[in-house]
Amino acid sequence: MARLVKLTEKSPLVLEGKEEDYYICRCGLSKKFPFCDGHHKKTKDEQDGKIYIYDENGRVEIEA
Repeated sequence: MARLVKLTEKSPLVLEGKEEDYYICRCGLSKKFPFCDGHHKKTKDEQDGKIYIYDENGRVEIEA
């Protein structure tokens, strides 16, 4: 069964550690989930109030 999860954040959560910082993915696109790998940059030009689906071929906008 498939699940559809709506994620609205366009940047990672930064957890500051004593020796290094950790970046936690909040966009859902990271290949290293739960850690950020920079894929959130694809979401920078998304418009608020619109729904986008990402697949292996890229991004598709859906009318909401």
